[in-house]
Amino acid sequence: MIGRGGRAWATLGLMSALYFIITAATFGSLGLALPAMVSELGWSWTGAGFGFTLLGFLCGITSGVPATLVRRFGVRTCLVAGAGVMALAFICLARTNGLLLYFLGASLAGLGFTLLDSVPGTYLISRLFHRPSFAIGLFFTIGGLGGVAGPLLYSRIVGAAGDWRNYWLVMGVLVAATGVIAAFVVDAQTDVGDTGADPDISTETWTMRGALQTRQFWIIAAAYAAFQFCGITASAVSVAHLTQHGVAAAVAGSMMSVEALLNSSARFVGGILTRFVSARTMLCISLASLVVGLIALGAARDLPMMLIYAAGIGIGYGLTLFSATILLLDYFGRGPYLELFSTVNLISTVGAAAPTLAGLTRDQTGGFTPFFVVLALLVALVMLAVLTMRAPHTRPA
Repeated sequence: MIGRGGRAWATLGLMSALYFIITAATFGSLGLALPAMVSELGWSWTGAGFGFTLLGFLCGITSGVPATLVRRFGVRTCLVAGAGVMALAFICLARTNGLLLYFLGASLAGLGFTLLDSVPGTYLISRLFHRPSFAIGLFFTIGGLGGVAGPLLYSRIVGAAGDWRNYWLVMGVLVAATGVIAAFVVDAQTDVGDTGADPDISTETWTMRGALQTRQFWIIAAAYAAFQFCGITASAVSVAHLTQHGVAAAVAGSMMSVEALLNSSARFVGGILTRFVSARTMLCISLASLVVGLIALGAARDLPMMLIYAAGIGIGYGLTLFSATILLLDYFGRGPYLELFSTVNLISTVGAAAPTLAGLTRDQTGGFTPFFVVLALLVALVMLAVLTMRAPHTRPA
C-alpha cells in the first residue's frame, strides 16, 4: 500500500512522464517532421506553418475543456478522453496525404495535449503538496525534457522505420497508453487545502471574477502568451530558418535539443530559486532572455550565435512558464486556480498564430528574421509591464 505521501509522488511521476511524452510527440517533433512532409507532399510553408498554428491554437482555445471535465466528471475522465483524442490525432497525421487531414490531426493533437498536460497536472500537484512550487517546477522540468527527446526520438524511429508516417504511429501508441495508465493510478481524491500552506500563496478569498478584474492577471496572461509565441515560433521554423542560411540540418536540429534541455533546466532551477527569489523577478529575467534569444536567432549563422539563441529561448521559455504559473497561484490562491490557469492558457492561444505569421513572412520577404525582430519588441513591452507589477489584494466587501 502506498501512503498518502507516496501517492502524491507517484502522481507527480506519472503526470510528469505523460507531459514528457506528449511534448516529445508534438511540439518536440512536428518541426522536425515538417521539412520531410513539405518535400514529399508539395506543400507551401504557409500551409505547413498553419498546421503548427492549429496545434498551438487548439492547445489554447480548448483550455477550458479540461477544467470543465475535471469539475464535473473528475481527473480520470479527463485523462482517458485525452488519450483517445491523441490516438485519433496520430492516426490522422500518419495517414495524411493532403493538408485537410494534416490540419485535422494537428487540431486533435492540440486538444489532446490540453486534456493531458499542464491543466490537470498542475491542478493535481497544487492539491497534493503543501508547498507545491518545487513539485510544479519538477513537473515542468520533466515535461520540458520531452522537447529534448523529441528530435532524438524522431531521428531514431524514422531511421529504423523508414519514414515520418511510422513515427506518428509509434508515438500515438506511447501517448495513449501512458494517458490510460495515469488515469487509473493518480491520486484524484486528496486535497491538502490550506493546511500548512505555502506562505507565498495568497490566503485571501479570491474568485475568478475578482481576479479577472485585476491588472496583474492580464499581465501574467500576456507573459504566458509571450513565451508561447516564442516557443512555438522556434519549434516550427528555427530549423528551416537556420538551414536557409547554410547551417546543416543536423546542427539546426541539435539546437532544438539544446534549447529544450535549457528550457527544462530553467524550470527545475526556478523551482529551487523560488524560495530565495521572487517569482516576479524571475519572470522579468525570463522575458529578457526571450528577447535576446529571438534577436540571436534572427542573426544566427555560426555556432556561438546559435548557442545564444538556444540559451535565450530555452531559459526564457522554461522560466517564464514556471514563474507565470507560480505567480498565478501566489497572487490568487488555490481556490480559483483551475479556472484561472485554464483562462490564461486560453488567452495565450494568440501565440498559435506565430508559425503562420512566420511562414507568411518568409513567403513574402524571403526570410523569417523580420518576424523575429517584431516579436522581440512585443516581448520587451510585456517585460516592462511586469517590472511595474505588485501583488493584488481583494477589495473589502
